[in-house]
Amino acid sequence: MMNFNHTGGQSMAQTTLYAYLQFRGNDDFPLEVVTERLGIEPTTTWKVGDRVREIMPLERFYTSWEYKVAKRETRYVEDVLQPIYDLFSTKATMICALKEELQMDVHIALVMEVEQGDMPGFEVTAAYSQFLSSIGASLDVDMYIYPFEEREMDA
Repeated sequence: MMNFNHTGGQSMAQTTLYAYLQFRGNDDFPLEVVTERLGIEPTTTWKVGDRVREIMPLERFYTSWEYKVAKRETRYVEDVLQPIYDLFSTKATMICALKEELQMDVHIALVMEVEQGDMPGFEVTAAYSQFLSSIGASLDVDMYIYPFEEREMDA
C-alpha cells in the first residue's frame, strides 16, 4: 500500500479531484481483449472515428479504454490515485503484454479542479513511481484553477 503525505488541516472549499488510467492507440484495438485480460470493466471506451459528442462533427482520432475513479470533493490525491494503484499494480505484467501485443500506450492522469485557492498538495511515492515505471506510464497532472471570490469591502 502506498502512503501519501496529507497537507495541513485547512477546510475544504469544493476542490475536486479525479484520476484515470487509460489505454490508447492510434489504431483500432479490440477493447474487449483489454477488459477480458485485465478482468476489469472500463468506465469509458471509444473507437477511432466515434463522434466526440452527438451534436458535434468532431471524431475521435484514437481508440481508448479508460478506468476512471469518480470525481470527489477532497484535497487528498491519494483518495483518487490509491484506487488505481490498488486495482492495477498487481497487473503490471499483463498491462505491459497488452501494450506490446495491441500496440497501445498507457497513461495515468490526475485532474484537479481547484476552488477558492484550496490547492491540494501531493507526493509521488517511490512505490507509485515504481508502478508507473513498471508499466511505462507517466503521471499527467491537469489543474483547473477557478477564481477566488471577491470579498465585499465594508462601506
